[in-house]
Amino acid sequence: MPVSRLERLLFRPTGGPLIAHLVLLIASGYWHYKVNATVPEPYLDEVFHVRQAQAYWRGQWRIWDPKITTPPGLYIISYLHLYLLQIQGRLSNITFGLRSINFIAANVLILVLVRGLLWKIRHARVSGSAAGQRRSKQLLQWSEYEIDHVALNICLFPPLFFFYALYYTDVLSVGFVLLAYHLFLNRQTAGLMVAGLSSLLFRQTNIFWVALFLGGLEVTRSIERGDESRPAWTDIMRANGTSVRYYDPLVSEAYFEDYLKSASSITLCTLINLRTVVQSLIPHLTFLAAFSAFILWNNGVVLGDKANHIASLHLTQMLYFWTYILFFSSPLLYHYFLTLIVPPRILSKPLRSPYPSTKHALPRLAIALPITTAMLATVHFNTLIHPFTLADNRHYVFYVFRLLLRHASIKYLAIPIYLLSAHASITALSSPPTPPPPQEGGAPKATAKPETKQPPSSARETPTQGNRASFVLIWLATTALALCTAPLVEPRYFILPWLIWRLHLPPSLPPRPRTSLDRPGRKSATRKSRTLRARIKAVLYTEHDHGLWLETAWFVAVNAVTGYVFLYWGFRWEQEEGRVQRFMW
Repeated sequence: MPVSRLERLLFRPTGGPLIAHLVLLIASGYWHYKVNATVPEPYLDEVFHVRQAQAYWRGQWRIWDPKITTPPGLYIISYLHLYLLQIQGRLSNITFGLRSINFIAANVLILVLVRGLLWKIRHARVSGSAAGQRRSKQLLQWSEYEIDHVALNICLFPPLFFFYALYYTDVLSVGFVLLAYHLFLNRQTAGLMVAGLSSLLFRQTNIFWVALFLGGLEVTRSIERGDESRPAWTDIMRANGTSVRYYDPLVSEAYFEDYLKSASSITLCTLINLRTVVQSLIPHLTFLAAFSAFILWNNGVVLGDKANHIASLHLTQMLYFWTYILFFSSPLLYHYFLTLIVPPRILSKPLRSPYPSTKHALPRLAIALPITTAMLATVHFNTLIHPFTLADNRHYVFYVFRLLLRHASIKYLAIPIYLLSAHASITALSSPPTPPPPQEGGAPKATAKPETKQPPSSARETPTQGNRASFVLIWLATTALALCTAPLVEPRYFILPWLIWRLHLPPSLPPRPRTSLDRPGRKSATRKSRTLRARIKAVLYTEHDHGLWLETAWFVAVNAVTGYVFLYWGFRWEQEEGRVQRFMW
């Protein structure tokens, strides 16, 4: 391929989406092919799902497998999918046809929605006004390649990628929640209601994401945010009928007490603006009403196997979630732990922490002690082990809990890991400092005035946009409700909380200021003079977050290992002669 064509493919804005789609198509297609070639028969929970889909396909709409706990959305979609395959004369193997649903959803639905959400979130408004949003688009230019790279990595997330080739509910469940989020950000109320109600047909816990998470974001969107100054508690508590602004600092500038102030401020402003807030929450209240009606009709949350799926308070799920983030997102969090043991001044620039302030290096002792005490009490009194967890050695969670239960002290020794993982995960939501816009038309002219001493760069460069305390509070509350009511610990349950966190994770490199040279069709002298080698180096390292490449390599490695183990490390149970058992998430 000529160099000019290679450059056009790699470096033009249209190249990123093309490469991301192509890589995902090849990777998921190969995984789908290998699974169907090696494991042609339904495996594990697929047995129940395929059997239920076959009943619907035969028109037996009143038959329900008692082992299935989730609603029938997957089987309704499957009926339509099988009908299309039959029309095309391609319905030769029903298991293959059903498995192809998730493969198609990954490439057509998930990647497109993830990229759209990233674009929307990365170009979030600087202020609540339309003028502020236009100003942010004029001043800042995010890398399109980085957005495409992040979208690809999210689609390669191992607990999600694994099920692209199997007939499970998780892929479509995630897809409809993402669709609802996308429509919410675009303020398309009718579409949001359809997507939100549809998501409830795939998994009951989606109610937390479409009703509470999106509803919480709608509350903060419907009332006006105040200035950035840190108020005293007395200022917040003196709110009256004329107080219509709430306190919502950037994550990069928020201490623990700021989250408490933000929660109190939002609550008071919501009560003051109750009529406006309730009107804006009509779609989300509709979701809650529909879900409540379902619970009354079903006499419970789960449809089948109710005896083994009783909702219970399981607070340790949140502790497991922090280590879940640490394990899968360590390529993006290593800066945090590296700066704890290596002085930043001896690190090269790409290895330094991207976070805007050193105050986040470790949680303050006054905060760490009560949180550690709460974690200790949670581990001691609320470590629940579901009978299924230690009864099935085909899941990786079985081996994690065997390790935790090997000695009584191990579960307590993990508490520092929980604490640091939680702090690193929330700190990572801080935005990197935004550099000041460059001078248009070259260097500034010299003046006769003596040069004044400039403040340190950390003081000059402060985040102008990014995640705010309200988002962290809403995300944490939703995650806690979704996880802490589940008696079972399964990696699949953590997919949506991780995915929302990953979507909102800022890039470690700040956006570059946009200049007049960034107009369509114009190229700067620097870009013209770059060699192909220099441009590739920029994409791989100097001007592109190298953590994304580490994340890609890590996800590919985990997918390769878990995929190989699933396909070729089968074993047998004495009680099930002739059937190969396989390891999976």
